[in-house]
Amino acid sequence: MDGDTLTLERAVAKFVVNFSYEDIDDATLAALKMLTRDQFAIQIGASQLPWSQKARAFRDPRPGKATIVGDGETKAAAVDAAYLNATYGHGFEYDDFFGNAHPGCAVVPAAFAMGEEMGADLKTVITALVVGYETYVRIGKWGSPAVLNEGWQPHAIWGGFGIAALAAKMYGLDEEETFHALAIALSHASGPTEYASSGGSIKRVHAGICVRNGIESAELARAGITGPRNFLTGNRGLYKMFCDKTVGDEAIADFLPETPNFMPGLSYKAYCCCACTFSYIEAMEHVRDRAGEIERIDAKVQTMVNSIVGTRNVNIYTPRNIEEVQYSLPAQMALSVLGKGNGFTAHKAILDGEIDLGPGSEVRDMLEKVKIEISPELDASYPYFVADVTVHFKDGTSQHIFEEQSKGSPKKPFTPEEHMTKLDDLTVAFIGKDQADRLWAMVEEMKPDRPASEVTALLLAGA
Repeated sequence: MDGDTLTLERAVAKFVVNFSYEDIDDATLAALKMLTRDQFAIQIGASQLPWSQKARAFRDPRPGKATIVGDGETKAAAVDAAYLNATYGHGFEYDDFFGNAHPGCAVVPAAFAMGEEMGADLKTVITALVVGYETYVRIGKWGSPAVLNEGWQPHAIWGGFGIAALAAKMYGLDEEETFHALAIALSHASGPTEYASSGGSIKRVHAGICVRNGIESAELARAGITGPRNFLTGNRGLYKMFCDKTVGDEAIADFLPETPNFMPGLSYKAYCCCACTFSYIEAMEHVRDRAGEIERIDAKVQTMVNSIVGTRNVNIYTPRNIEEVQYSLPAQMALSVLGKGNGFTAHKAILDGEIDLGPGSEVRDMLEKVKIEISPELDASYPYFVADVTVHFKDGTSQHIFEEQSKGSPKKPFTPEEHMTKLDDLTVAFIGKDQADRLWAMVEEMKPDRPASEVTALLLAGA
């Protein structure tokens, strides 16, 4: 133990151990239900994508009691099922986001796989899921967007800590064991964003990797392995190594009992691409009826936007694969203004070669008209994603468009009907409308004493 000194690291461990089901308020429970529906739908819909199937073939899961989505009656060890389901949940750029990261595709599959393996009820699963989510986003808060601007995927860095907390809670680890589970997670942290520049489906697996690593961090701690005491604040700790920041006692307040939950502030994706493109997608909808008249499009962007989908990526004007399309701001703006769509159906069509992005195509011609400029003014004024676009037409006129956040965000939340459209698009073809509706109803009930296995059973076709 660390004596009487409350360090940031110790505060996180205490937060995890002391968190209880009774700390979950109505707003957080409502957010959790929506998050769980969203994640289950994405796992189902993405389970059959090419990289998902390749990850499944590679993993060769060990026998156990946890469900692998889309895998018939196969049951696997929780860590292997969670690895695959998380990979599916992060598998097509359609999962929730908070800040610059994606908590849902880590905490939902991990909590339900471990709950099923352990024969736990939903009260246990919910408690672990929320504490894992909170640990993830509260640790991540102090490194965002710096981690992203340095070239790391925040999800791949923060995810291991959130899942280590979740698994420690599921296993009932004490404070010292929980401390070391979190400390060990530092040794697993990794995930560069070069995929955004030159492609690579490994990005889809980042969620599976951090889930596996988080669970195994807790298992290592339970076995008696220890980690560094200053895993967050040390000279070679998390913040210094990944974003060259010094973070100290100012962050402790986020882990004190009176600090409210963050979960109600999460955002959901209406489009299958990086979230920082969303406001630009919606900005281009305003000039869709004049697409043929466009001469040039000036897009002012925040530094973090440029880091993910802008000029740091070498192929934003010549995307050659689906990853480069999903991380090209010009490509997403072109798809939007041309009415091609930016959701699951459109990106699946690109993947299948049904939408041409090659030289001379209308999409290529349009995306080449987008000019990107980094705006310090946007950096200073907006801690979240916005769009500042000026469209110049061939007749010499121009139109300025500013979009603040986007559909699915806290300021522009999905209506129930809009979210159900997304859920149906991802699930009905695979498990059928009746079964999907039963799954959503069970999630909405979220009865604390219901076994987690009754919910996960509905993730398989023909249940």
